[in-house]
Amino acid sequence: MKQTEPDSFEALVADAIDSLPEEFQRLLERVAVVVSDLGAERRAYGEYFGDGVAAERYEDRIVIYRDTLERDFGHDRDLLARQVERTLRHELAHHLGWDEGGVGGLGL
Repeated sequence: MKQTEPDSFEALVADAIDSLPEEFQRLLERVAVVVSDLGAERRAYGEYFGDGVAAERYEDRIVIYRDTLERDFGHDRDLLARQVERTLRHELAHHLGWDEGGVGGLGL
């Protein structure tokens, strides 16, 4: 599998943010979205760190794991882009207070 260039993968993440409804884009103005290559170690496509939109005690961040996403979806750029967007939405739902079961119920 050919690895996506870092700037290219980050462009997929930026496109995923841009595809969100405007009110969710505004929420992300206060949440760092970070690309990392520790997905295999964390066994994840993404993770949310923070205490949620209502608490604001800790700095919130969403991590999108390039390595695991590319490993599983990198063979098809359109599929990879869709999964990056799905992962971002999944982690944003955690920021909004949904637990793993609730996020799954949303189809994310």
